[in-house]
Amino acid sequence: MINVAFDAKRFFQNATGLGNYSRTLLINLNKYHPFLFKLFLFSPISSENSSSLSKNHLFNIINPPRYRNFFWRIFGVPKDCEKYLIHIYHGLSNELPVEMVKNPKIKWVVTIHDIAFLYYKMDYSFFDRFIHFQKIKYSCQKADVIIAVSEYTKTDICKNFNLPPEKVAVVYQTVNDIFKKTYTNDEFQHVVNLYHLPNQYFLSVGSITARKNLLSALKAWKGLPTEYQLPFLIIGKPNRKYFKEIKAELNRFKEIYSDKIIFKNVTNEHLPIIYQNAEIFIYPSYFEGFGIPVLEALYSGIPVITSNSTSLPEVGGPGAYLVDPANHDEIKAGILFFMQHKEQREDAVKKGFEHLKNFDTHVVTDKLVLVYQNLLQ
Repeated sequence: MINVAFDAKRFFQNATGLGNYSRTLLINLNKYHPFLFKLFLFSPISSENSSSLSKNHLFNIINPPRYRNFFWRIFGVPKDCEKYLIHIYHGLSNELPVEMVKNPKIKWVVTIHDIAFLYYKMDYSFFDRFIHFQKIKYSCQKADVIIAVSEYTKTDICKNFNLPPEKVAVVYQTVNDIFKKTYTNDEFQHVVNLYHLPNQYFLSVGSITARKNLLSALKAWKGLPTEYQLPFLIIGKPNRKYFKEIKAELNRFKEIYSDKIIFKNVTNEHLPIIYQNAEIFIYPSYFEGFGIPVLEALYSGIPVITSNSTSLPEVGGPGAYLVDPANHDEIKAGILFFMQHKEQREDAVKKGFEHLKNFDTHVVTDKLVLVYQNLLQ
């Protein structure tokens, strides 16, 4: 049996993003290969009672002694890897622990999700950009294998960190199984009532930052003919500075949008129903290393409008309507295309389901297992 350890900080502490990636990856490994690996979750906080774990989980959770908590994740983990006879350590969120001398008995793997901080500096402080750069640079140098979540991210990190392509393996993300479920009418109605949702709406999901580019989507909505201005439901955590720009734009056409632009906080449990109930998913992000909301929308069987740049054509596939994210007229055209052409809409959804074979849970998990096995040969 192969002992594999993971940086589980995000698994326990992040409700979205890197947390979802960590949970999905580990739960699928545990589900599909329970007898091949012994899985260790290295977490800086005590996490035994976490709701992220089922009662029958097979994870071995390792926490630091209280007096070592602060520095343990950065400097203490290699010692514990030796203690628990770890064969492979996988940093799931862009970083690996620091070693003065690399232990040749342990193979090091790191997942790099994106390097957006190099391009969209307005979303990051100078200190955060510096720390991100140093962590990723060190981790890429130390790792025996780097996992990129898309072909785009592989190309991007190879270029910016001068990496040989053969050191980087592409293993796609996949979505939580709750996005693949069929829900009953009663379950739909419960969520609609709970959040006071309109019967029809456009949907945007993701952090409200300059990079995600909600502003262009709102300008596109503003330009629609009145009969196509369905309510626009927006779900995501706002960046304070960027949200001021959003509010300023909304104030310019307040008499139009009234109560039609809707900001909501929702639970992960209810998010799949909110996706499946939407007319169109609109995601004109300027930069994505992967773009998990696009994949969630495809699994939900709704048409997708997204950007023609970075990883988004790769994830959106042939059914997605691709736009220049800076051109709100193109986004508007995409909305009208799906609203006015029922056959094209159905074809986009059909192509989306076909494209999802590339992100099948078995396929993605088996690719990761192959990376691990090749490391130990």
